[in-house]
Amino acid sequence: MIAKKHDQLPLDLGQLYAADITGAILAFLTHHGYTVWRQNTTGIYDVAKARWRVNPQGRRGVPDLIGFRNRDGLFIGVEVKAGRDQLRPDQKQFLDELKAAGGLAFVAHSFMQFQQSFERRGLHLT
Repeated sequence: MIAKKHDQLPLDLGQLYAADITGAILAFLTHHGYTVWRQNTTGIYDVAKARWRVNPQGRRGVPDLIGFRNRDGLFIGVEVKAGRDQLRPDQKQFLDELKAAGGLAFVAHSFMQFQQSFERRGLHLT
């Protein structure tokens, strides 16, 4: 079958990595009136022990993206998972606490899945 001039074929994005999904979500949220940033939760490298250790001033489970909605300060957290990466218990706990406090909590396995969840909640209309 030959596509007509204005037919849309499915967009094949191939395998997206977490950094790709994160960048797309950052741009999307910024466009929709949010101030968001990538929250680095990497530990501290201990040269003497030649290994990474937990940052003592950090909080475990903080989502990859955090920020707020510009018009009212509503907090948003987005945990990005790609491939076989799974939500850890400390990440789930943080997102559950965020929801209980009235914030917006997301787990994004793809940009499209995030966008659909965002729109299902009616957040694109605000």
